[in-house]
Amino acid sequence: MNSTPVSRREAEVVEAVTERDLVVFGPGEIERFLGVSARNAYRILDSMVEKGLVHRLARGRYVLKETYEGLDSYGIVSHIEPASYVAFWSALHFHGMTEQVPRKIFVAVTKQKRSLRIQGQEVRFVRVKPGAFFGYDRYGRAVVSDSEKTFLDCLRLPGYAGGIRHVYESISADLDVEKIVRYAERLGSGAVAARAGYLLERKGLLDERDELTPLVTSYTKLDPSGERTNPVSEWKLYANVVLND
Repeated sequence: MNSTPVSRREAEVVEAVTERDLVVFGPGEIERFLGVSARNAYRILDSMVEKGLVHRLARGRYVLKETYEGLDSYGIVSHIEPASYVAFWSALHFHGMTEQVPRKIFVAVTKQKRSLRIQGQEVRFVRVKPGAFFGYDRYGRAVVSDSEKTFLDCLRLPGYAGGIRHVYESISADLDVEKIVRYAERLGSGAVAARAGYLLERKGLLDERDELTPLVTSYTKLDPSGERTNPVSEWKLYANVVLND
């Protein structure tokens, strides 16, 4: 860390951010807190980065050194974008649905954003449609999809969840099937409904098939990247993955 003394303005930034309990902040906040111009806000932040007082996470997004070192990565990434939540494989691991630790942190967002690194880990931002942006909650500092939405998100984009087999292995009786059905109705995706129904039925967790089959309108593939093999007419699904029960 640079030994140059902290200026009055820099101390004011630290105090303002700490008082407001902010995890991530930017020049816009500094303008408001200190009543300075945008140009001066950037100058102050550049100086604080050079002195090691803050970390620059991405363009216009900063975190205090103490916060960066004292908070886990999920708690930080949840605040980089206002509309975001930890999702997919990362959420599976967060909820204890898998013991396999992902090499990347997956975050659902509503607009395109470049990957970055936090605390030595790559953060991959995955764009989802605004209509699919729901089913998340705050767990301490972290904002994470709940277990049921995690399951459906992983079925929609299994490539970000270690594949269909991994998603299948994550299913347990702890899942709220009624909530899954409600979420599936809200998503309005026949493909996701078919995959969810087929996998839940195989696990013996689906009481009534007609809870989900009305949402299925055309044939789809269990693994989107696989072939159209092993058709299952009940779910209009190509069950193209060998699953271990």
